[in-house]
Amino acid sequence: MSQSLVRFDDGAGWLNKRQLNRTRRAEVSTALAVVRHGFEAQALADMDRQDSQAAADALRTALDEEMALLRDGLAQAGQSAAAIELVARKVELLSSIDNRRIARRFGG
Repeated sequence: MSQSLVRFDDGAGWLNKRQLNRTRRAEVSTALAVVRHGFEAQALADMDRQDSQAAADALRTALDEEMALLRDGLAQAGQSAAAIELVARKVELLSSIDNRRIARRFGG
């Protein structure tokens, strides 16, 4: 037995055919609205999950590139303070470019 928010009793204990049809249409419409809402909620959750994964991938890639530039630059700079400073500025520039690109793409 289904539970309905629609009143089935017209006071005499019976619904006429028109009332019964209207009630059935209302129940179907309500059920479809609930199912549609469930699908929409699931779709939004899936899109959020995919967006988060894409953002995480972009951030990981940017970090990997920045760390590689730092590692390689420091290896090339050796003990030179000027070269180490130059590497630091280039890594910061790359990081700034990456951050702006990621923020533009993902709305940050």
